[in-house]
Amino acid sequence: MKIFFSIALFLLAVSVNSESAIERRTIPAFNVLNFGAIGDGIHDDTRAFLNAWHATCTAATGTPTLVVPKGMSFLLRSIDFAGPCTAKNIIVQIAGTIVAPISPKEWGGAVTIRKWISFKKVHGLIVEGGGVINGRGKLWWENSCSSDHLRNRPGCSKHQPHAINFVKTSNGFLKDITVRNSPMFHVTLLDLNNFEVQNIRVDSPENSPNTDGLHTQNVKHVNITNSAFRSGDDCVSIGNSSSHVYIRDCHCGPGHGVSIGSLGEDGHLAEVNNIHVERVNFYGTMNGVRIKTWQDGKGECHSVSFKNCNFTNVMNPLIIDQHYFSKSPKEVSAVKIFNITYEDLKGTVDLRTPSAISLRCSNLVACTGLRFRNIRFKPTELTTNLISTCNNARGKVVGRTDPPLRCLIGK
Repeated sequence: MKIFFSIALFLLAVSVNSESAIERRTIPAFNVLNFGAIGDGIHDDTRAFLNAWHATCTAATGTPTLVVPKGMSFLLRSIDFAGPCTAKNIIVQIAGTIVAPISPKEWGGAVTIRKWISFKKVHGLIVEGGGVINGRGKLWWENSCSSDHLRNRPGCSKHQPHAINFVKTSNGFLKDITVRNSPMFHVTLLDLNNFEVQNIRVDSPENSPNTDGLHTQNVKHVNITNSAFRSGDDCVSIGNSSSHVYIRDCHCGPGHGVSIGSLGEDGHLAEVNNIHVERVNFYGTMNGVRIKTWQDGKGECHSVSFKNCNFTNVMNPLIIDQHYFSKSPKEVSAVKIFNITYEDLKGTVDLRTPSAISLRCSNLVACTGLRFRNIRFKPTELTTNLISTCNNARGKVVGRTDPPLRCLIGK
């Protein structure tokens, strides 16, 4: 019996050691501290991160992992984590904090730089870890041409960096990360397919200009779930050539809502379809669900749905605006908007705008195939009546809408 027990212990030890060896072999870790990073938030750790990335990206076995350790702060200037990499999957585990230079001058004179942290052509990438990416954008905002007190003044900054950017990085994940105080957009997804965003937090002040929470451009099959967006602009903005984008179970506010667009600027061709927004809670936002296009744009926006969303003290809960920043009453062309579904939307409307439903479609090309079902908006003060406004909007109502959509043209 003792011999049998000893053999069993021996086999168990061999098994555990083998599993540990396999784990070590399959998940090689590259800690930025081992490549010279200081982690005090003062010294520039950009070179150390690039060296750690080179080792991670060229590792040939297992799932290489770049580790940004917890409890430390790492100062990075503009940095590209470029692929393609050798391994099928790459993990970037951000447990600590990454901070940007505190002022535009500290970016080395590159005041026109558009991206801070970028992952390019890294397929099978997973960025996770529970850490924080802090763009420290306050001084950028103060000098932005989009700020009310500086709008288009000579010397103001027309370009600010976007915090974390995924470019041609398909089959990827971004999860369990906080991105705050970006100089401009917090997260961008560009030129990619099959990407998951889960449980991220975006946090910047309500008055920070052009700080969209997440922006897509030329993407397919993107899922954004269980995330919270608080910013000075759109919580999520869907840019041109985006399709099959799903936004579910998210918080939005403060901010400008979830927007498709703006599309068709300078007469450009738009093609956006299969965008679906569901179970989003809007709190104190300037807009709720919005489609915005420039006058004289071209192309189409279609097959869109907004369902099961709640609105609390929202100024414009449901809006189509095809005259975005329009300066001329004359239209030459317009983005065609059709097959849009609004279903089970309810909540309270900020009384600064009595029009709870605004369908401001093009005079040239009607919005068609608009479908409304179970829309229930009420004012924050019950003594005030809400209204709906329409221009060249065609569709149908199933059941009841509050306020009534009497201005809608049948189909």
